[in-house]
Amino acid sequence: MNRTAIRRGMAIAFGGAFMAGMVAVGQPAGAATGPVTSPKVDAPAPASVSSVGAASTKATRNSTGGVGAAHLDGACNLYSNGDGDLCLWYFQNYSGSHADFFFSDSNLNNNQFNSPGVGQGAWVGNNSESVWNYDRHLTARVYTGVNYTGTNGTIAPNSGGNFTSTFRNNVESFQWI
Repeated sequence: MNRTAIRRGMAIAFGGAFMAGMVAVGQPAGAATGPVTSPKVDAPAPASVSSVGAASTKATRNSTGGVGAAHLDGACNLYSNGDGDLCLWYFQNYSGSHADFFFSDSNLNNNQFNSPGVGQGAWVGNNSESVWNYDRHLTARVYTGVNYTGTNGTIAPNSGGNFTSTFRNNVESFQWI
């Protein structure tokens, strides 16, 4: 069974929840059995940034190569071409300090919340309660283990919310898919 067939099956099974963008779909074994986030709560406005060129691909965003100036800069960026950051907040409802990621990260235990607010300086791994995917093209897959292991679930483009109990204070890595 291919990923498309799995996604369609999950969409039918979860009906309205899928339409709300709350369900982790098309996941391999060990995937989340329910939503990654609670019902959508509007995220803070992103920092708009001009960019040149085509939208990034998951291959370039999953690269461990050079780090862009906007990666981990303390701002949740949305570029004019639709590329954007995955932002994780220390508390629910996008409060407290946050960390922003343009590139995938296999170990959030070595990153710190870097924006002003409660939680600034704390490790991101196992300390995130809310999330927003500012990217308009790519889906973010979060994992409860380092190196993309453990239970996982997805955050669709331009969506997010408070993590459910499975993921709240339990995310250790993420990658763009």
